[in-house]
Amino acid sequence: MSSNSINPLASNLVNLLSSEALKSNKSDELTELTDSFANILNESLKTASDADTTDKLSALDLLTGQSDDMSGLLLDAQKAELSLNLALQIRNKVIDAYNEIMRMQV
Repeated sequence: MSSNSINPLASNLVNLLSSEALKSNKSDELTELTDSFANILNESLKTASDADTTDKLSALDLLTGQSDDMSGLLLDAQKAELSLNLALQIRNKVIDAYNEIMRMQV
Protein backbone atom coordinates (compact mmCIF):
# COMPACT_ATOMS: atom_id res chain seq x y z
CA MET A 1 0.00 0.00 0.00
CA SER A 2 1.17 3.44 -0.70
CA SER A 3 1.33 6.15 1.92
CA ASN A 4 -1.37 8.07 0.02
CA SER A 5 -3.95 5.41 0.78
CA ILE A 6 -3.10 5.47 4.49
CA ASN A 7 -3.20 9.23 4.89
CA PRO A 8 -6.92 9.60 4.03
CA LEU A 9 -7.73 6.98 6.64
CA ALA A 10 -5.59 8.74 9.19
CA SER A 11 -7.14 12.10 8.38
CA ASN A 12 -10.65 10.58 8.66
CA LEU A 13 -9.72 9.18 12.08
CA VAL A 14 -8.38 12.56 13.17
CA ASN A 15 -11.58 14.23 11.91
CA LEU A 16 -13.69 11.66 13.74
CA LEU A 17 -11.78 12.19 16.98
CA SER A 18 -12.02 15.95 16.55
CA SER A 19 -15.78 15.75 15.98
CA GLU A 20 -16.15 13.57 19.10
CA ALA A 21 -14.18 16.14 21.08
CA LEU A 22 -16.41 18.91 19.70
CA LYS A 23 -19.50 16.95 20.68
CA SER A 24 -18.26 16.57 24.23
CA ASN A 25 -17.37 20.29 24.33
CA LYS A 26 -20.85 21.14 23.03
CA SER A 27 -22.34 18.88 25.69
CA ASP A 28 -20.28 20.65 28.36
CA GLU A 29 -21.32 24.04 26.99
CA LEU A 30 -24.97 22.97 26.91
CA THR A 31 -24.74 21.79 30.50
CA GLU A 32 -23.11 25.07 31.49
CA LEU A 33 -25.80 27.09 29.68
CA THR A 34 -28.54 25.05 31.28
CA ASP A 35 -27.03 25.55 34.73
CA SER A 36 -26.63 29.29 34.20
CA PHE A 37 -30.20 29.58 32.87
CA ALA A 38 -31.50 27.68 35.88
CA ASN A 39 -29.49 29.97 38.15
CA ILE A 40 -31.00 33.04 36.47
CA LEU A 41 -34.50 31.67 36.94
CA ASN A 42 -33.84 30.76 40.58
CA GLU A 43 -32.38 34.19 41.29
CA SER A 44 -35.34 35.98 39.69
CA LEU A 45 -37.78 33.90 41.74
CA LYS A 46 -35.75 34.57 44.89
CA THR A 47 -35.76 38.31 44.14
CA ALA A 48 -39.54 38.25 43.69
CA SER A 49 -39.94 36.31 46.94
CA ASP A 50 -37.65 38.71 48.81
CA ALA A 51 -39.58 41.72 47.50
CA ASP A 52 -42.85 40.12 48.58
CA THR A 53 -41.46 39.40 52.06
CA THR A 54 -40.22 42.99 52.40
CA ASP A 55 -43.63 44.28 51.33
CA LYS A 56 -45.39 42.11 53.92
CA LEU A 57 -43.00 43.16 56.67
CA SER A 58 -43.50 46.85 55.80
CA ALA A 59 -47.26 46.42 55.90
CA LEU A 60 -47.04 44.60 59.23
CA ASP A 61 -44.83 47.36 60.69
CA LEU A 62 -47.32 49.99 59.56
CA LEU A 63 -50.29 48.09 60.93
CA THR A 64 -48.69 47.45 64.31
CA GLY A 65 -47.60 51.06 64.64
CA GLN A 66 -43.88 50.32 64.55
CA SER A 67 -43.52 52.51 61.46
CA ASP A 68 -45.39 55.46 60.00
CA ASP A 69 -43.65 55.43 56.61
CA MET A 70 -46.55 55.13 54.17
CA SER A 71 -44.42 56.05 51.15
CA GLY A 72 -41.94 53.28 51.98
CA LEU A 73 -44.83 50.83 52.17
CA LEU A 74 -46.10 51.93 48.77
CA LEU A 75 -42.62 51.64 47.26
CA ASP A 76 -42.20 48.15 48.68
CA ALA A 77 -45.61 47.17 47.30
CA GLN A 78 -44.66 48.48 43.84
CA LYS A 79 -41.33 46.62 43.93
CA ALA A 80 -43.12 43.41 44.90
CA GLU A 81 -45.66 43.85 42.12
CA LEU A 82 -42.97 44.53 39.51
CA SER A 83 -40.92 41.55 40.65
CA LEU A 84 -43.94 39.29 40.47
CA ASN A 85 -44.84 40.57 37.01
CA LEU A 86 -41.28 39.98 35.83
CA ALA A 87 -41.28 36.44 37.19
CA LEU A 88 -44.62 35.76 35.49
CA GLN A 89 -43.36 37.12 32.16
CA ILE A 90 -40.22 34.98 32.38
CA ARG A 91 -42.37 31.95 33.16
CA ASN A 92 -44.65 32.72 30.22
CA LYS A 93 -41.70 33.07 27.84
CA VAL A 94 -40.20 29.78 29.03
CA ILE A 95 -43.52 28.00 28.53
CA ASP A 96 -43.93 29.56 25.07
CA ALA A 97 -40.41 28.45 24.10
CA TYR A 98 -41.08 24.94 25.40
CA ASN A 99 -44.35 24.71 23.46
CA GLU A 100 -42.61 25.97 20.32
CA ILE A 101 -39.91 23.32 20.65
CA MET A 102 -42.55 20.63 21.18
CA ARG A 103 -44.32 21.67 17.96
CA MET A 104 -41.15 21.28 15.90
CA GLN A 105 -41.14 18.35 13.57
CA VAL A 106 -38.12 16.09 13.76
